[in-house]
Amino acid sequence: MIELTAFKEQRIALALSDYLRSLGIANHIDIEPDRFAIMLNHPDDLERAHHELDGFLHNPNDARYWQASWQTGQLVKPLASEQETSIKDIMHNLWARSGIFTLLISVICLAVYLALEGVGKPIFDLFSYPSHINDLKQSHEYWRLLTPVFLHFGAMHIIFNLIWWWDLGGLIERTQSKMQLLGVFLATALLSNFAQYLSFGAGFGGLSGVVYGLLGYIWLYPLVNPRVGFRINPAIVMFMVGWLVVGYSGILDSIFGKMANTAHLIGLLTGIFLGLVFGFLHRVTQASERQI
Repeated sequence: MIELTAFKEQRIALALSDYLRSLGIANHIDIEPDRFAIMLNHPDDLERAHHELDGFLHNPNDARYWQASWQTGQLVKPLASEQETSIKDIMHNLWARSGIFTLLISVICLAVYLALEGVGKPIFDLFSYPSHINDLKQSHEYWRLLTPVFLHFGAMHIIFNLIWWWDLGGLIERTQSKMQLLGVFLATALLSNFAQYLSFGAGFGGLSGVVYGLLGYIWLYPLVNPRVGFRINPAIVMFMVGWLVVGYSGILDSIFGKMANTAHLIGLLTGIFLGLVFGFLHRVTQASERQI
């Protein structure tokens, strides 16, 4: 299965889903806490479904879409109430918002956090950024250019980062691919780590530079390529940018410790750049495929 698009309004998702079904494009709707995702049963239908999606987005009130609902209308199970929600439902909803790579990074972060709490300095030395980057020519510990993102220095630190990683990273993985998320992860991790090292030296850690990279990517990508089917709430952008500004003020240092503000900023700028570039490239590629 592959996600075609998602809507906040159930009736809009139903209209498009029913219309696609009337054309023989098998699909179903996955209900998530804040959106209704149209999932294609067969990846081979993706190109045709994207073509129909374009027409729907340009004129969603066309009678053909709503007529299809009368002909092939489907019932979508409403969200469970708080009393009806089971552990199984909660786990299903959590998994629906992520993917294999999102889960893998979360597990690594948790494992490294527990190891750091239990073992201490040997784990920190293994994962932290090298004090002198030129020493890597002798040690060959090149993984340490990446692995500070797995280090977290407190429960609030890791919880905050993993919640945002699960939400933002999962969104990219489900709507695009795990390889796309891997590329954004590597670029934002490596560049934000390097920038933080240049500014303040080694000794930092955390996934927050990557989280800001995901934020920038998800913010700009749909502005360049609206067909992607996801948007980020402007309130989230305002909150995260505001958090970045407050972080630079130093007010939060007494609560959370010294914050890696340079990593946050460079991560955000890297994500914005990647969102613009990939959004444009994918838009051009999709336009070319429709003309063939």
